[in-house]
Amino acid sequence: MKLKFAVLILITLVAGWLRFTGASFGLPDTFRPDEEYIISRAWGFERDWNPNFAIYPAAQMYVDHLALVLNARLRGEHGSFRDAYSSFDQVYLLVRRVSAGFGTATIPAIYFAAAPLGTAAALGASALMAAATLHVRESKYATTDAGAVFWITLCLAMIVRIAIKGQGRYYLAAGLLAGFATATKYPAGVLVPAIAVAHLEARIREGRSLWRSFRDIRIFVAGFGTIVAFVCGTPYFFLDWTQTVGDYQYQRGFVVDGLANPQTTYGVGWLFFHAAPESFGIVMMALFLAAMIWMALRPRLATYPLLAFVLVACASMTRSHYVFYRYLVFPLPALILLAAAFLADLTGLATPRLGPRAAGAALCAALGLLILPSLLRDIELDRLLLQPDSRVIAREWIEHNVPPGSRIAETDMGNQCGKPRLPPYYQVVPIGPVEALRAQRVNWVLSDYLPQIVFYSSGPSPSQEADLAKNAKLVLKVNPIMPGKGPPVFDPNDAYYAPIARISSMDRAGPIIRIWRLN
Repeated sequence: MKLKFAVLILITLVAGWLRFTGASFGLPDTFRPDEEYIISRAWGFERDWNPNFAIYPAAQMYVDHLALVLNARLRGEHGSFRDAYSSFDQVYLLVRRVSAGFGTATIPAIYFAAAPLGTAAALGASALMAAATLHVRESKYATTDAGAVFWITLCLAMIVRIAIKGQGRYYLAAGLLAGFATATKYPAGVLVPAIAVAHLEARIREGRSLWRSFRDIRIFVAGFGTIVAFVCGTPYFFLDWTQTVGDYQYQRGFVVDGLANPQTTYGVGWLFFHAAPESFGIVMMALFLAAMIWMALRPRLATYPLLAFVLVACASMTRSHYVFYRYLVFPLPALILLAAAFLADLTGLATPRLGPRAAGAALCAALGLLILPSLLRDIELDRLLLQPDSRVIAREWIEHNVPPGSRIAETDMGNQCGKPRLPPYYQVVPIGPVEALRAQRVNWVLSDYLPQIVFYSSGPSPSQEADLAKNAKLVLKVNPIMPGKGPPVFDPNDAYYAPIARISSMDRAGPIIRIWRLN
C-alpha cells in the first residue's frame, strides 16, 4: 500500500517538473496564441462577472481570476487586486502556473480514475499521462486545455464507477463534473454520451431493458447535475444570449470553412496520418490503437463508455474544418485508461507463466520503453522553451541598434504572430519596393519566415527578396532551425512557434528572423 503511493508521488513530482519548467516562455513578450482571451477576462472581472466573450466558456476565467485575487491577498494587498502586480508578465506567469497545477493534479486524478481497474492499471495510467507530450505542452500556458482535461479525468473516474458500481452518488458527481468540464471547454460536452453508455452498461448487466434503463431516475440526476454545473460555471452563456449567438455565428464560419491555409487538412486522414502520430508519437499511437482493439474484443467493466468517449470526441474533430493538434488532449485521458487496462490484462495473462514478480517487472520494463520517446520529447521541449525565442533576440537587437521613432517595414503585416513585439515608439509600415520605402523615410525591413507554418510567417516574396538583396544590407539573421537534423514538425494550423515533433532540430523557438538596412 505504502509503496504504490510512494510511486504515485514520485510520478506526480516528475510530471510537475515537466509541466512547470518553461512556463515563463517568451515573457515579458507573449507568444502563445489564445492566452490573451483568458487573461484579459480574468484580469477584467471586478464590477461584474460578464466576460463579454462566448467563444470560450467562462469557468477557467473565473478560476484564474480567483487565483489572481488570492495571490494578491496573500501578498498583503487588500485594495484592488491589480495593485499587487507591477508588470503584466507577472499575471501571465501566475495564470500559466495555475494551468501547470491543473496539469500536475491530473496525474493523481487519472490514478483515481483507473483504481477500480486494478493497481497495475492505475500506476500505468499515471506514468503514461505524466509523460504525454501533448499534455505536458498544453499545461504550460494560460489557456483552458489543462483545466478541462483535469475535470474530464475526474468525470471519467465517476463514469468508470457508474459502470462498475452504479450508485446514485456517482451519477450526481459525473453530471456535475461533466457540466463544469464543459463550462471550461465546450468539447468536453462529449462526456454526456459516455455517461449514458455507462448507465446502459450497468443496467443491462442487471437484466433491464433499454426502456426501463432510461426510466431509471439516476440518469436524470446526472443530466440535472450537468445542467446545473454548466450554468454555474458559465452563467453568461445564457444571461448574455446576444453575445453567445453572435460568437457562435462568428466561430461557425471557421468550423465550416476552416482557414485559407494550403498546408492544412482535416477529416479522418488529418487525424490518423498527421495529428495523432505527430502529437502522440508512433509508439504511443500504436499502443492506443492496440488497446482500443483489444478492449473492444475483450471488454471488461467500463470499457464501452471509455470507447464511446474516444470515438465521439474523435468523430467531432473529423467533422470540423478548423482543428488543431492540441484538441487531441481531450480524448487523451480515456485513451490512457484503455491503454493502462490493456497493459494490465497482458500482465495478468503473463503472471501464471512468469510469476507475479517477473510479470510485474515485465510491465515496468514495457512501460519504460513506451514512455521513453515521449519523455525525451518532453525534456527537449523544456530545453527549447528555456532558450530566448528568436523574436526576443530580434526585439532586443532592434532596441539596441535602431533609433526610437524609426520606421520599420514588415513583411505580411496582417499576420503578427511571428513578429517581434516592438515598443510603441517604432513606426511599423508594410513592405514595398525599396525605392518607395526610401521615399517614406524607411531605413529598416523586418521579415519572419517559417516554412512549416508559412500561413503565419510567409517572409518576403521572391521579387521582394531580390530587391532587398540588391538594394539593402542584411544586418541580422536569427535561424532557430539547426542544419542537418531534418525539418521540425509543427501543427500548420496553429501559430505556435515551438515544434510538436523533431524538437531537437531547433535550438530555440520562433521563426527565422531577418533584418535589412536599406543602402
